[in-house]
Amino acid sequence: MAHELVTVCLPPDAHRDLRAALEEAMAPFDMNGDPAPREGEWDHWWIGRSGDVFDVHPGHEDDPRLVRALVDSFGEPREWVPGTCDGGPRGLLDFAGMRTRAARLASQFGIPFNQRTPKRVVATENLLTLDGTWIYHDDQVPRAGMGYVEFANSYLDELAPETMVVRLRIHC
Repeated sequence: MAHELVTVCLPPDAHRDLRAALEEAMAPFDMNGDPAPREGEWDHWWIGRSGDVFDVHPGHEDDPRLVRALVDSFGEPREWVPGTCDGGPRGLLDFAGMRTRAARLASQFGIPFNQRTPKRVVATENLLTLDGTWIYHDDQVPRAGMGYVEFANSYLDELAPETMVVRLRIHC
């Protein structure tokens, strides 16, 4: 069993009842269930993971639609760096800034920031698209000629600004 991240894309109104929207989106991929064991991608999930957060565009840090888990998967309080979150509307998340910072730190220290290259700082191991498709980093992607990371970044970059994007930590 392992811990991975999945980036979940949800409709714009998902912030009204985020837990319910996430449960509905994740349900088809639950390993638990009847009959057990069931094929799936996860058996437990939590919102966010410390150190794997999104940057927020300056001036939007207090938007109530931003997602910030108050505790981690062990029930310990999480401390938040201003300008970061576990998710929110795509238009409030600063993907370009994340990539720029990762590139700067990689060149400054000679290693990828948080062990992620600029190409991988936004994309996670798994992507759950708006249409309910789960794409694993080793899967064939829906666009010919693209690898997973290129596809995931392109897909996330092209989402409508109000689309909710949330990172989950999964146990699989």
